[in-house]
Amino acid sequence: MYRQFDEALAKLIKDIFDKTLKGYRFITFQLKRLYNIIVNRKTVLRYMNILNIKSPIRKKRFQSCTQKETNEKARIVHHNVLARNFKATRPYHKLVTDVTYTYHKNGRLFLSVIKDLYDNSIVAYTVSKFNNNELVFRNIDLVFDDTWSQTNVCILHSDQGYQYTNLQYVKKLDNLGITISHSRKANCYDNACCENFFSHLKSESLELNIPGNENELIDRIDEYIKWYNYDRPQEKLKGMTPIEYRNSYLYS
Repeated sequence: MYRQFDEALAKLIKDIFDKTLKGYRFITFQLKRLYNIIVNRKTVLRYMNILNIKSPIRKKRFQSCTQKETNEKARIVHHNVLARNFKATRPYHKLVTDVTYTYHKNGRLFLSVIKDLYDNSIVAYTVSKFNNNELVFRNIDLVFDDTWSQTNVCILHSDQGYQYTNLQYVKKLDNLGITISHSRKANCYDNACCENFFSHLKSESLELNIPGNENELIDRIDEYIKWYNYDRPQEKLKGMTPIEYRNSYLYS
C-alpha cells in the first residue's frame, strides 16, 4: 500500500515523537534542523498515521480575560502603543510581559515572563509565591540592567494588571527610557503573544504531569524555557529556534 515507505525516516519520526510528544509540524522542523532532512509536513503526518502516533498536546483557545483591579484612582493606564503589531525588526525593540499561575500538587507559584517579539525568545522570567511588584520588578531588572542605555528605543507591553499600572512601575520604566504600552481593558488578544507562550508551557510540560512540589515546579519551568529558547523550532521563525533566529540577526 505504501510503496515509498522509508523505515529509516519512520524511525527518526518515532524517535522525535517519543522525546517530545509533539505534532507533525514540530517534527518536520526537527528533521531539517537535526538531520538536514527536508520533507513535506503532510508526509510526516502520513507516517505518524501509519505509526499510529498522535500528539496529546493541543493548542488552547482564549476564552475571556479580566484584569484584577485594585484602587481605580491609583491606576495609570497608557495608550496601546503596540496595537497588536507583533512584528519587530530587531532584538529588544518590542517586548511583552505578563504573569500567570503555575501549579504543583501542593499549591501554586506565580510566573512573570518578558518575551522579545523579534524572535519570540523568553529574555527573562521570575517565579514567586506572591503576585506583586517585587515579582515584576525583579523580572524587569534582569533585562534592563546597568548596561542598558536610555537612548535605546524599546516598547514594553502588558495588560492593565495592577502590577503594570501603579506609580512605581511607571516611574521605573520612565527612568529607563522605556515606552509603556497597555492592552485595552479586558482584551487578552492585545497581549496574545504572552498568552500563547503560557499555553505552550502548560500544555507541553506542566499539565502533562503535574509537578509534585514547589522545587519540582521551578525545575520544570527552568527546563522548559531553556528548551523553548534553544530547541523548539517555530514556523514564524523560518523553522529556527528563537536563539538560532536571534543569532542569525546578530552575526549576519
